[in-house]
Amino acid sequence: MAEKLHYFDYAATTPADPRVIAAMSECLGMEGAFGNPASSSHAAGTQARSLVEAARAQVAALIGAHADEIVWTSGATESNNLALKGYADNAADRRHLITSCLEHKAILDTVASLEKRGMTASFVRPDAHGDITPAAVQAALRDDTGLVSLMLVNNEIGTLTDIAAIAPIVHAAGALLHVDAAQALGKTPIDVNALGIDLLSMSAHKVYGPKGIGALYVRREAAARIAAQMHGGGHERGLRSGTLATHQIVGMGTACALAAERMDADTQRIAQLAARLLDGALR
Repeated sequence: MAEKLHYFDYAATTPADPRVIAAMSECLGMEGAFGNPASSSHAAGTQARSLVEAARAQVAALIGAHADEIVWTSGATESNNLALKGYADNAADRRHLITSCLEHKAILDTVASLEKRGMTASFVRPDAHGDITPAAVQAALRDDTGLVSLMLVNNEIGTLTDIAAIAPIVHAAGALLHVDAAQALGKTPIDVNALGIDLLSMSAHKVYGPKGIGALYVRREAAARIAAQMHGGGHERGLRSGTLATHQIVGMGTACALAAERMDADTQRIAQLAARLLDGALR
């Protein structure tokens, strides 16, 4: 480029942090941790596995989860598919889903595909402020509702869904709560236990990590209700088969660790930038 790029589209993707890039590069060559994490019979494999598990703990720490509740995926789109389709495939009854009309296409298109497979769905509409309210979710619940899927932070209008208030309503109805946290991870505090979340989708590239890697948080008690969508090897507690990409996983773990360290300071800095922008727009 002839001129320096002025980039503002951070809701779409973020550049990888230099520390993330450095950590990833150490997992690629002969001198690094290049082994297959599933290879337990030699040092190269066990070295890679230790890095994968360290990264799993870093992601878990950012959302208040146990490390064994983190399932690696290729990103939030796959995580959303695994959560919704995985539920549907194991649902003998309770085949009604609730989501909102404000969700990302990764949810809306997945729900549409499930409707073609015999599931039914209700789409909650926002109020005048753009919020998906607990009362609206309550009104959409049915006796056969098994899963409610809502994003935590909206990618278009930036609204923050009151998941803490919605979760008890969902659980009282005997349903699971899935949350798409692609836009929230590393930007707003998340404690899956305090919020009452059963399933939570994440992407690394929204939080200064690499593209092509994400995770699905699966509460231990919810795991039996989710069917695998990728088969062949039984990786990730049998929920998502496939050779793990150590460098991508390490990149996500590093990005989450950095987000945990920087979240408060970044929140203050971004608030100051927002105030500066609004002040300039109003003049």
